[in-house]
Amino acid sequence: MKQFAFSIPKLIRNLGRMYPHPWLAVVFLCLACAELIALAVHENSFWNNPTLGWFEKLSLIVLSILTWVSVSWILWWITGLTLSPRITSGHRRLLLPLLVICCGLLLLLFSSSWVFYWRTGSFLDVESLQFGFSNLIMMGHYLWQAERVPLLVSSVACLLVACLIVSAFRRLYRSSATESAAWSSTKIGKRCLILTIELAVVLIFVSSMGKNAAIRTGLWWQHAGPGCDYEVKTRLNPLLTFTSQAALTLFSSEPVQGEIAAEDQGPERSTPYVVNEAQQNSPERLSVIYIAIEALRSDVVYLEHQGKEVMPHLNRLARSGLNFTNSYAQSTHSDYADPCLFSSLYPLRSQIHHYYSHTDPWPKSMLYDVLKQHDYATAIYSSQNESWGHMDAFLESPRLDVMFDSRSYDGPTLIAEKDQGFASYAQNSHVAGKLDDAITVEQALQWIGTQKESKTPFALCMNLQTSHFPYELPHDEPGPFQPGVIDFPASFLSYPREKVPVVRNAYFNALHYIDEQIGELVAYLEEQQLRDKTLIVIAGDQGEAFYENGHPTHAGIPYESSVRTALVMDCPGLLAAKEVNYLTQAIDIVPTICGLLDVPVHPCFQGIDVLAENRPPPEERCIFIHCESNIGKCEAVVTSAGWKLLHDRRMNATELFQLNVDPGEKTNVADRHPELTQKLSLLLQKWRRQQLLYYQNPSCYGFYYPPRTPKFSPEVKKLVSAE
Repeated sequence: MKQFAFSIPKLIRNLGRMYPHPWLAVVFLCLACAELIALAVHENSFWNNPTLGWFEKLSLIVLSILTWVSVSWILWWITGLTLSPRITSGHRRLLLPLLVICCGLLLLLFSSSWVFYWRTGSFLDVESLQFGFSNLIMMGHYLWQAERVPLLVSSVACLLVACLIVSAFRRLYRSSATESAAWSSTKIGKRCLILTIELAVVLIFVSSMGKNAAIRTGLWWQHAGPGCDYEVKTRLNPLLTFTSQAALTLFSSEPVQGEIAAEDQGPERSTPYVVNEAQQNSPERLSVIYIAIEALRSDVVYLEHQGKEVMPHLNRLARSGLNFTNSYAQSTHSDYADPCLFSSLYPLRSQIHHYYSHTDPWPKSMLYDVLKQHDYATAIYSSQNESWGHMDAFLESPRLDVMFDSRSYDGPTLIAEKDQGFASYAQNSHVAGKLDDAITVEQALQWIGTQKESKTPFALCMNLQTSHFPYELPHDEPGPFQPGVIDFPASFLSYPREKVPVVRNAYFNALHYIDEQIGELVAYLEEQQLRDKTLIVIAGDQGEAFYENGHPTHAGIPYESSVRTALVMDCPGLLAAKEVNYLTQAIDIVPTICGLLDVPVHPCFQGIDVLAENRPPPEERCIFIHCESNIGKCEAVVTSAGWKLLHDRRMNATELFQLNVDPGEKTNVADRHPELTQKLSLLLQKWRRQQLLYYQNPSCYGFYYPPRTPKFSPEVKKLVSAE
């Protein structure tokens, strides 16, 4: 016993020799312990993962400590390089400020990653940074509005800490060079670094092997939660998340194996698109105005709040036309959801986040492409900067007469109003902020007037943005719903839950402002005697959450609050007042518009005309949702019978909800209905596989249009209806 007591200090001393200096051993070991304690406090960490055994958790603890050992050695070696006699004093004076700045930026990224984890349950990864830098100014606008003081304070603090770190390492390095007995050696540092990498690789790939085997056998839905691979890649350490995800993106992006079944292939691309010549030459052709509204939930239609209608003009259109009560977005984030509205194409194209490009080789045909072939004037008028997520590369088309977004406007955008001196730079750099919706509508009405003078039917697509968080009204207008001023710390990712009523009022005020612009548009059509000749379509691009399922705003897991959207169509003389309960998804809107205009649908469309007599019967109907954002990597399938299956690919978790009795998605019933869960999981897996096979193979997209939506087998149809 006495010998054991004496061996403890020796053991601690030997463990400390893993670090390059005794003081660094104390600091970095304390840092690793503090990080592990912080993880234990958070509900979303490996400590609270019931699927992990004690040995797996112990391995993760060791990996966390080894990570900081490796960091200490990397910083030590960099310090040695800066103090090398080969570097002149002049070069050293230039190198030191650069080293401090780089260290400060890394500290800011590290602290930001922890803030991101505390709010979302995962650290920032490579995709997060890529998306952030692709939309730097627009994301900066939201962060600046919400967290101006924390950003400034943390930036200054990180710079000061970086100065201290660089100074401390230089001093310790010099002192170690004068000591007679070296505390540690470079050989030990290299071994620690290699051991860290090996342990991370083993934990990731051993855990992934079980998951991949389950996918091959069709039993992936049975996995109750995330394994070690998820913990290492997502929420063990910010440095591990960043490096492991970067490495996996480079080396593990294997294509999906197999082929699309012949019955699931889309039409051949050699199939000609046949124009309806009778409609093309008809003087009675209807024009169409298709308005996408940011974050427009389905329950806003007819909603009264504080004794007033939130959107009275929208309600008027819904009462006189078609109100679709069972409509879904295709995704929870705009860069995936918005293009679906105008293209009738699912958003899933790759295994990682897809950024649109002008060189994308696969086919697409937008609503305005089809209508241009019927001699329509075509235009997009959008309040947002369509370079967000590179959506402009997807939306632009030779058949589009006008492409107007916030970059097209000569006046100040909402970002520029914060800093007038930035306006010129913002516009020229294609980073202008969102535009006042009143200006967008005003510009669109001028264009409509031009088409009226030339007696040309028109197809106008619009995107209105006031209802995007933080729901700012132009000119600081108060809005009718109070209290509705977000004057407390709030960001897109989180805000105090007790402030939900205030945030919701701000959201309603933003929608009310958009509704006023809809009223202006309808009044103009009536004034110009175009009302009876114009089909008006209004749709939400995605929903908006207010912590109903644990998270605010959107872009995360596709719960009902984030994907159940409003959809209204109205045209006096064409559409009688009716409530449409048929299950509808965003990609169905364009084919439905074509049906109402008596225009043939394009073979590229993946959606259907939900008003057609030959539409699938409700009992065979299902829709698919795909999310690939920094805070949600999920798919979902929804059936007309009210079943909804969610699969979170990051968490490797599957949930089943019965929306007819549980519209708030509070109870996961997957264990009660194992056979139904398995069948819907396989259907969802088939849809995902078809999409990936199509977009990765030139032999598919070169000869065929996108694959058809999977249908229920008789067995699944019977099971869905029975349960």
